[in-house]
Order: sequence, then C-alpha cells, then structure tokens
Amino acid sequence: MMSRSTARGWGRLASVLAAVVLVSWGSDSRAARQEEEPDAALRRFALVVGSSEGGPGRERLRYAGSDALAMSRVLEELGGVAPADRVLLLEADRDMLLSALERLKTLVDGAAMPGVRRELVVYYSGHSDADGLLPRGERVTYGDLRRLMGLVPVDVRIAILDSCGSGALTRFKGGLRRPSFLTDVSAQVRGHAYLASSSADEVAQESDTIGASFFTHFLVTGLRGAADTTGDGRVTLHEAYQFAFHETLARTERSQGGPQHAAYDIQLAGSGDLVMTDLRGSNARLRVAEEVQGRLFVRDWGNQLVAELQKPAGRRLSLGLEAGRYHVTLERPTQRFEAELLVGTKGDAELRVGDFVPVTLTRTAARGGTVPSDAPLAREGALEDMPSVPINLSLVPPLSTSCLLYTS
Repeated sequence: MMSRSTARGWGRLASVLAAVVLVSWGSDSRAARQEEEPDAALRRFALVVGSSEGGPGRERLRYAGSDALAMSRVLEELGGVAPADRVLLLEADRDMLLSALERLKTLVDGAAMPGVRRELVVYYSGHSDADGLLPRGERVTYGDLRRLMGLVPVDVRIAILDSCGSGALTRFKGGLRRPSFLTDVSAQVRGHAYLASSSADEVAQESDTIGASFFTHFLVTGLRGAADTTGDGRVTLHEAYQFAFHETLARTERSQGGPQHAAYDIQLAGSGDLVMTDLRGSNARLRVAEEVQGRLFVRDWGNQLVAELQKPAGRRLSLGLEAGRYHVTLERPTQRFEAELLVGTKGDAELRVGDFVPVTLTRTAARGGTVPSDAPLAREGALEDMPSVPINLSLVPPLSTSCLLYTS
C-alpha cells in the first residue's frame, strides 16, 4: 500500500509508507504569536479518500471504503468538520482526487475570516508504492500531493495515509522516536510529523474479524475517546497515535502478516497541542464506569464493531458515538459478559457493572483434537465474581485474529 516523502519530495523513500500524518504550518500561521487561545475559532476542512483498487497485479482491498467512511464520520461528529467542508471520495481515480484538492482550495479561499484558524485534513486508505498513491492504479506522486496541499491556504495541514509502510520513515535524516511534542493548548508548532502504521519490511494489515484495517480501526476508536488518557474530553494527535500503536501491535503480533509496529518521525519547532477530536460538545456519549474492567467490544445495532479497547479498573472513560442502540461485550480471560443500552442525544448513557449479564462460553476442539490456546473456558457466574487481572500498562493484551488480508 503506501510511502512517504522527504522534505524535497516523498518519492525518494525506498519502502512503502504506512500511515503518514503530516502537520505543516503555513507561512501565515501567526508565527509571532506566543500563545493561542485554547478556544480560538477553528474551521477544519477534510478530504477523505478510500480506494480499493491499486491496478494490475495488486489485490483488491476489502475495507478501504469502510475505513474512509469511519474516518469521515468521526471527523464530522467529533473533529469539527462540517458536512459542507468535507469531500468524500470512494473509488476515485487520479483526476478525481486532484480535482477534489482544487475544490478544497477554492472553498478555503472563500472562507478566510479574521481570527479563525483554518486546518486541512487529508485521509487516504488504499494502495501506493515507493513513488506515490495509486488510486485505481493511477499514480499521484507524493511530490504532487504535497505541492497541492501546500496550495490550500490553511494554517495547519494534516495528512493521514493508511497503508503498508516502512520504518525508514522514522530513520530518515537521523530521525528518532521523540517524546511527546504536544501540550494542553491549541497547536503552536511548525514543521511536520509523520506517523507510519508499520515499520521497515512489515505489512499493514486489514482484518475480516474487525471489518477494517487494524490501524484505522484503532485510530478511530482512539479518536472517539478511548485515547483520552488525561480525561479532559479531548483527544490529541499524540494520544491517538499512542493508542493506535499499542492496540495495533497487540492485535497483530500473532497474526498471519506478523507484528505491525506503528512508528513516527517528528520535525517540529515550537510547542503546543493538536487536538484532533473534542467529546465535550457531543450530544451522544457512552460513559463507562470506573469499576468496569476488561476488553470491551462496542457494536452498533447492525453488528458493526465501532470501538474496541482494554478498559482498566479505576479509569472513567467516555466514548463519543452516534445516537442509537448498542451491544457491548466485556471479555476476561475465562469469562464473557454482555450488555445492551441506548445512547440518546440528551444526557450521557452510563455503562455500569450491573448492566452486564454473564454468557456461557463453550470450549471447542479444533479438527485434529487440539484446543485453541486462546479459546475461553466455559464458566458462569456473577460479574462481581470476576477474577482480578493485573492491568496491562500498554492498555492492550496480546490477541490474535482469525481472518487476515494483507498486501505487500
């Protein structure tokens, strides 16, 4: 699937890019200003692209389109993107992608207002190679992508590319993993940050079990609130990355495609935070009580998995969701519990220990007489009798997936 650029052009990378996040500040980003109001007016524009076809000889991706839809929804619901400021392209070719960037340039040109910070988010899920994106097999070089994004007159540019990747991304020009560059206010940074969903010689994988690519699935879960480690109701770029890194690794370390290590390289000057989503303005939230502990799977009434995370005891958690009915599964090493609840638009829905009912799990033998090592033991009991399990500090236990599709 993808690659990234250098400062002179992304086409020089020898390996394939995984998920790139580029944060670039325009020359008119009020450089002389030392601080920025956390509640400063913001208008965010987005181009969201999902492309399953990569041309002859490349396998058709199953979830590029649904990944794009999931990202589009979370940006609109929690990321400050108005429907009129978003362009969604499914199975677009090269000309359609380039035309969409031109449309956004025109839209942003007409949206200039004093005191309003403008941001551009470009998300792409699909195929690529060392030279550029491959929507429907038609190349868009990374140099062209960067140039066209640079023509859009915004203060902040964010590019998220979900694809097979390379650890050369984090080693370019001696780049190393760096400490958090984000603080607790709106961003006051210049330069760029690259996030890759897989390291050198690794593949970025998508899964039939979760119905998505691993990295986008956990990135969206994080943006919906699972990554909010500070509990301030906002998810920063750093928080979202850390969550997606640990969850993606845990879910792929025993997969067919092998462990998938997200990586990043940061070339930033200044300080500040880039808030990606804000749950405080959401009218539909699911609050998970502190005493709930275990692996949570949240599915909508259509059985689509919308969030998955490891919930440690003692941490109160909120998820920004669409209004509707949800089915929640709580898994422990030898137990499973289920709950159903309605998330409305007035007030928060609360998920407590008492809402869960135990489910009897049956141990099954695989053909050949062996028992899968990760098969749960059959057990019934009250939720209050669940055994205490030490908290995994990475927030993610090692899990395997059953059906994988990956491309190199």
